[in-house]
Amino acid sequence: MGESYAFLAQPAAGADFTSYVEAPIPGKSGNGSLVGEYRHDGRRELVVTFAYNQYQEQFKLLARGIVDWMTQNVRLGASRNYFAVHVDDVFAGDDRWDSTLNCTPGDVDCPPGQGVEDSIRMTPADVKNAVAWEKSRGFTLDLAYNGGGSVEYRENHNGADELADEFIASKNDFRWVNHTYDHAFLGCEQNVTAVPWKCATNPDGSTKYVSQSEISKEISDNQQWAQGAGLPVESDELVTGEHSGMKLLPQQPQDNPYLAPSLTTNRIAWLGADMSRDPEQRQVGPALTVARYPINIFYNAGHAAEQVDEYNWIYTSRTQGGSGLCDDLPNTTCLPAPLDPATGYAGHIVPLETQVALGHVLGNDPRPHFIHQSNLAEDRIGYPVLDGVLDQYKALYAASAPLVNLRMKDIGAELRNRGAWNAAVKAGQVTAYRIGDSVTVQAPSGVAVTATMPNGTSQVLGSGTTAFGQAYAGSVSGWVSPSSGQSSVALSLAPAPARALAPQSRPASSAERATAGSAPHTPVPAGVTKPVPYSAERR
Repeated sequence: MGESYAFLAQPAAGADFTSYVEAPIPGKSGNGSLVGEYRHDGRRELVVTFAYNQYQEQFKLLARGIVDWMTQNVRLGASRNYFAVHVDDVFAGDDRWDSTLNCTPGDVDCPPGQGVEDSIRMTPADVKNAVAWEKSRGFTLDLAYNGGGSVEYRENHNGADELADEFIASKNDFRWVNHTYDHAFLGCEQNVTAVPWKCATNPDGSTKYVSQSEISKEISDNQQWAQGAGLPVESDELVTGEHSGMKLLPQQPQDNPYLAPSLTTNRIAWLGADMSRDPEQRQVGPALTVARYPINIFYNAGHAAEQVDEYNWIYTSRTQGGSGLCDDLPNTTCLPAPLDPATGYAGHIVPLETQVALGHVLGNDPRPHFIHQSNLAEDRIGYPVLDGVLDQYKALYAASAPLVNLRMKDIGAELRNRGAWNAAVKAGQVTAYRIGDSVTVQAPSGVAVTATMPNGTSQVLGSGTTAFGQAYAGSVSGWVSPSSGQSSVALSLAPAPARALAPQSRPASSAERATAGSAPHTPVPAGVTKPVPYSAERR
C-alpha cells in the first residue's frame, strides 16, 4: 500500500553523491535514489526525496539511520525494535462467539441464560505446534496462565489433563506470567442482569468491590499452583483477568481500592494494563503498570469464520446489518461492506493487524502485545499475524538489528527508566557536552542515562574503564549510571578510523541539482528495497 510520493532521483553528472536507499525507476532500467548523501563545498547533505511524517512506516524504518547520519552516532537516547507477545488464559477455556445471537454465551455480553455455552481450549497438539513455531521463528511467547482452569478440567475428567501435562513437559520453552487462578473479575462486583453490565452497589449506594482477601487469594493460589507444577515463573509479575481491578470506564472510574494492598501482600512489582484504556505507566500500590497492546483477534474465536462474523458485527453499520457500534463510537470506522466469511480474515484482518503491530515494533515501543490461547487452538488464527510481523521485519532489517523480545518485568523496567529520563530532560535537569573524544552527561541522582555511541566506546570509571552499552544496528547503546564517587557519566569514544578522501569532482550546479530528479513522480511502497546501512483480550 502506498503511503506517500517521491521523486526517484539520479545524481547529476560529476556530483559527489552516494545513494543509501533506492527503488527501481518505472519504465526505465536502473534505480533511482530515495535517500542519499551529497558532498560539496566542504559540506555533507542528506537528500531525502520522499514525503513522510512520524506515523508512516517508511519514516519509522529509516529514522534511526537518519539520526545516526546527523549525529555521527554520538547522541543521547537509544532506539530498539521490540516485539513481545502474551498469550492469555492458558489452561482455561475461552467462551465461543454465537453467530446467531451475536454475543458470547457465558460472558457478560449475552443476557443470562441465553444461548449454549461452548468452550475453546488448546490441545496437546496445539502445544507441540507452539513449541515448533517458536523454534522455527527464534521467538519466545509469554504464557499468562490460570492454574484453576487445569484443576477444574481434571475434576471433570477423572484427574486427567493432557493439555497441562504437555505444557508442563515443555515448560522451559515459554515464559510464564501469573494471570490469577480462576480468571475472576477483580474490580467491582458485576451486576450482569443487564447488558451492558453495571457495578453492584452497597445499601448506601456506594460501589461494591471484590474484597482484598478474594483478590489476594486469586494471586497467591495461582502462584502456588505454578510452583507445584514446576513452572519457571517470576513471582513479581501479574496480569489480572481482563485487567480487572483497575479502572474501567464507564462502569468503574477508579481502581478497586483493595487491589493495591493485595499487590503489596503478594509482592507484585509489575502489573499488566490494557493499552487501549490505561496507556501510561503508573503506580498501583507497590507495582508499576506495563500496558499491553490488544491484537484485534478476538478471545472468543477459534475459527477464522467466527472471527470474521464477529468482526462484521462490530465494524459494519446498522444499515449493513451490523451492531452499529461503529456508527456510535467516534474513534471507530465502519467497514464499507461486510467482509467475505471465506476470505475476510486472510485478506483484510491479517494484513491490517500485521501493519498495526509492525508500526509499534518500528516505533521504539517496548510494550507487549496480547492474544488468547483460543487463537492458538482450532484454526490457530493467531499465527498469521505473528508470522506477518516477523516475516516483514526480517525482510526489512539486517541481522545487526534483531527484534528485542523481553519478558514483562524487563519491559516495565525499560518504561520506568524512560519515564524518569524524560521527566528529567523536560525539567531541564540533564546536561551533556562533548570535548574531542570525551562525552560527559549529568543527570539527577538515581536517573539512569541513555545514550547511543560508536562501537568501541567505553565508560570511564573512578578507576579504569568498562565497555559501554550493547551492540545494536551498527552502534552501541543502553542505560548507564555514574560509578561510585562520580557525579556524572563519562564516556570515551574510540578513535575514529582514518577515512579515505572522496574523489575530487566538480560540484553540481544549481541547474543540475534542480534537474536531478530524472524519474517520474511515483508512489513509494510501504517497504523500500534497500534499508539505510546503519554501519557501511478477553472482554
